[in-house]
Amino acid sequence: MKPPEPPNEPQLIRAAQHGDMAAFKTLVEIHHGRVRAFLAVRMNNAMEAEDLAQDTLILAFKKLPELDPERPLGAWLRGVAKHLLANYLRKFRAIPIGANEELQALIDTQLEHDFNQQDESERMAALRDCLEKLDPPARQLLHSRYADGTSVEELAKRLSRKTSAISMQLHRLRQLLATCIESKAFPTP
Repeated sequence: MKPPEPPNEPQLIRAAQHGDMAAFKTLVEIHHGRVRAFLAVRMNNAMEAEDLAQDTLILAFKKLPELDPERPLGAWLRGVAKHLLANYLRKFRAIPIGANEELQALIDTQLEHDFNQQDESERMAALRDCLEKLDPPARQLLHSRYADGTSVEELAKRLSRKTSAISMQLHRLRQLLATCIESKAFPTP
């Protein structure tokens, strides 16, 4: 038997815009896990990530008439989720985990390739495990830079080192984490 064709997203959006709740439900089923994962990798509370994912989808429903069916819904939803997350972080001053640009880009790229929820959980567990394996000064450097938002220049002053040395150390730590996460989340047989 031939597998069913994937749903045509522009058609689903148009149908939902005309009141077809089953079409909107299908869109939610397609994108809910991805939106939740996008938020979960940036937050340290899975329940809050789920709440923000729900808020994202509620806002999508409210803005449905304004959506362009020919534009990718996933990218738009991630933009909404990012905006809601920024508001949440301002309001509650939460500290995101794993907030470095390269690592987030790696995770975001993988999310685009239909990660399932189990894969996302494994990556988060791998990130935590990999961070724990770093020596305390390396963890502190990563925390200062990416969780506290301390600039590379300020870190260089604090540590009496050159800015280029701090930048290179951060680069190497990001590479080390990315390699570690890949080996733990998706080990080779």
